[in-house]
Amino acid sequence: MLLQVLVRLHCARAAARTGLLSRRWRGLWARLPGLTFRDIPAGEVKSALAHVARRTAVSLLEIRLMASTDGKLDGACAKSLLRTAARLSPKEIVFVLPQRPMIKRGRGVTMVLPCFYRATSIELDMRFLHVMSPPAGQLPVLEMLSISGNIVDVGGLLNRCPRLRVLRITFRGVDPTSLEAALNTLETAAALGLAVCGLGIEFEEFTRRVSVDGTRFASLLLAAARISPQELLFTNSFRRLVDADLVCFHRTTSIELNLHKIRFTQLPASEFSMLERLTLNGCTITDLVTMIIRSPRLRMLKVHSGSIEDVKVHSVSLEELELDFDRNMECRSIHIVTPILKQLKLKVHGGTDLRVFISASMVEKVSWCRTYTSLPLIFGFWWLQSLRLETIESYKHKDGVLINDEAAICSQLPCAQVLSMEISSYNPVGVVVDFAHEMEKILVANFSVFELHLNAKGHAFGAFLLGLLGMHRIRTNTQKLKVVLPGWFQMTQASQCLGDCPCDDPKDWRSQSISLTLLEEVEIINLRGGDHEIDFVTSILGWAPMLTRMIIKLVYEVEQSEIGGCATAIYNTCLGYPSVNCSIYLSSGKKLSGPQAQAESYGLCLLPEKECS
Repeated sequence: MLLQVLVRLHCARAAARTGLLSRRWRGLWARLPGLTFRDIPAGEVKSALAHVARRTAVSLLEIRLMASTDGKLDGACAKSLLRTAARLSPKEIVFVLPQRPMIKRGRGVTMVLPCFYRATSIELDMRFLHVMSPPAGQLPVLEMLSISGNIVDVGGLLNRCPRLRVLRITFRGVDPTSLEAALNTLETAAALGLAVCGLGIEFEEFTRRVSVDGTRFASLLLAAARISPQELLFTNSFRRLVDADLVCFHRTTSIELNLHKIRFTQLPASEFSMLERLTLNGCTITDLVTMIIRSPRLRMLKVHSGSIEDVKVHSVSLEELELDFDRNMECRSIHIVTPILKQLKLKVHGGTDLRVFISASMVEKVSWCRTYTSLPLIFGFWWLQSLRLETIESYKHKDGVLINDEAAICSQLPCAQVLSMEISSYNPVGVVVDFAHEMEKILVANFSVFELHLNAKGHAFGAFLLGLLGMHRIRTNTQKLKVVLPGWFQMTQASQCLGDCPCDDPKDWRSQSISLTLLEEVEIINLRGGDHEIDFVTSILGWAPMLTRMIIKLVYEVEQSEIGGCATAIYNTCLGYPSVNCSIYLSSGKKLSGPQAQAESYGLCLLPEKECS
């Protein structure tokens, strides 16, 4: 029964620590049928395996090594650990080296695959180390193999696995000539019945070992197409733009191409009949419309850093769409028609004349980021830098502070649509745009959270927020308002607000009123306590009849002598609104109560510091 308890810990280190409980628990971990070591140095894992008796029937041995403090990997230690793991003869072995380790200088490290006589499933991730098949003997019962690294002799490896049925293989840093020969070997094996469920080809630039030109790339891509694996990953970095033809993968369900500066100008005539997931990172398909048409089962499409000016996506099968375009390329139009789309993510850089049409009636999760090539002015004074709309699943309060923490997600809480803007004060070279027209380009209308990142540069912003919050779409949707002011400020000549500055127009904005009937929570970050800021806080209390919570965090630049007066003024204003729970914090996280705020103005301290999250 104790062993059953330890099995459910899913961690050999945690199981070994139970020996501190009593004598009955000591050493029991070494008798577990499954041993899992994650993020542990190679030396500690080897020492632990020395306590496991060879007669122990190990069904699973999972080793995921942790990178050393200097980021280097001792190849000899890793080789010795792999041989130690083979002596336990597990039925299933997982051996993963740290991500991108730095190999110690000297001769290249070669990992010889030991003979796992009882293993039916092996997963080896050797990163960029040389991997060789066993010099003698076989892997007699091996059925599933997943292997990654600089694999030297694929043919010899397959010959020592007579029962191998499923192979997932990733070549990293292999010489192009040797790689093409290895792909031809895999083609022969696939014709004889071997299922190649995954094929990866990675020529990472940071290794500085090998690279391929356009001609070699076309040859390797054609060889991979003849294998037609279930999943394909191809990674390479080109120094100049290369035009290439895209070949057809008839049986492939997932294609990920991380190919910087590759442009596919020619598509095959046949369909990608089984393709469900397509990721293009750094590369471009010039005729993306035709590619989508010839992929009738496509469910997920991701295009990153593409150079497409006019985006057109029409698909009846797409459920997830992600488009992230090159910031150096101006997007002119977006036309999306996807009737069953569930998730949409757009990151677009374009001018104010960007044309947008999106028809996706079933979309549930949206991320829309809009940046501008010009400097659009709204309300004649303020510069709109970016516009973002995103679906957040965990937007809630924790210890009185509005947070967005996926680890603290509550399944009972519904998703929230968050509208976020970055706005700065007047820039003389901007072009005035119709802000209401820009808002119409947003797909989701029923957002509930409004975040405003406002770089006022010393200017008054109350009149501007009156106009912004008074817009119909914002006024009738906002339930939570968050205003983030800059955390740094220097009153230079360029940022001083002059007496005739239009930032405070209209002058009577303090006496005007708007009805924010749904607004329940307000959070203001980096408040400095100026008169116009206090006026805005006072006004918003009167604009929102349903307001129940107000959180204010003062900027660190507020003088000690001014803290008490600022907090006291806000608390006194809130006294007229008993339904509003007002909380004021210093930049350090210390919460100020009403009496303590008054004491701060006299340099006193009535309450001990209380840290907030």
